[in-house]
Amino acid sequence: MIYTVVGTDTNKREKAYESFAKFGNVSAHIYSEQIATLEALISSSSLFGDKIIVNLIQTMDVASSRDEVVRLLPPMKDSANIFIIDEPFADANRFKRLEKYSEKIFDARGEKEKDSDVFTLCNLFGRRDKKGVWLEWMKVRDTDGAEAFHGALWWKIKTIWDDTLNGRPTKFSKDECEVFASRILKANLEAHRGGKDLREELEAIILGV
Repeated sequence: MIYTVVGTDTNKREKAYESFAKFGNVSAHIYSEQIATLEALISSSSLFGDKIIVNLIQTMDVASSRDEVVRLLPPMKDSANIFIIDEPFADANRFKRLEKYSEKIFDARGEKEKDSDVFTLCNLFGRRDKKGVWLEWMKVRDTDGAEAFHGALWWKIKTIWDDTLNGRPTKFSKDECEVFASRILKANLEAHRGGKDLREELEAIILGV
């Protein structure tokens, strides 16, 4: 059985996880580097014969683990165990695929995020694909998507920072995470104070990746 949460809206995500709490404690947290353990959990049970609850966290951001998750979606759907798939930066195609197999999907995307390429932008930023992120930025730069991109980018850098601090592989050092997080936070604060233009500040951050 699969339950999915997609998007970065904090309040919506909290409500989703409040709903998941009724299932009990999570038995296993799986990131991309633990994806090889996933298949065995589909038919496993606890020492007392209870259901296992597995939380997959951004396992579809990396090609190798994404392929494995996609392959195992049908058996996870049919399993008696519970699989919580958390994909904050899922694009529209990934959302539709997960929706097909999920018992319930919690949509924590903002309205602007649903209609833009902000998650593609953030994923390219996380991979430090300077050319790719610039090309995607060109698509939304002159729209009203700057606020949505800022929120998603802030979430992305926090996730990268946490992974870096916990020894999971990223393209950023601890110091770089601190610098980017500071710049992203300041960009929004100064824009709301009327001191700087948010689009210009985001563009400068992108160029620095």
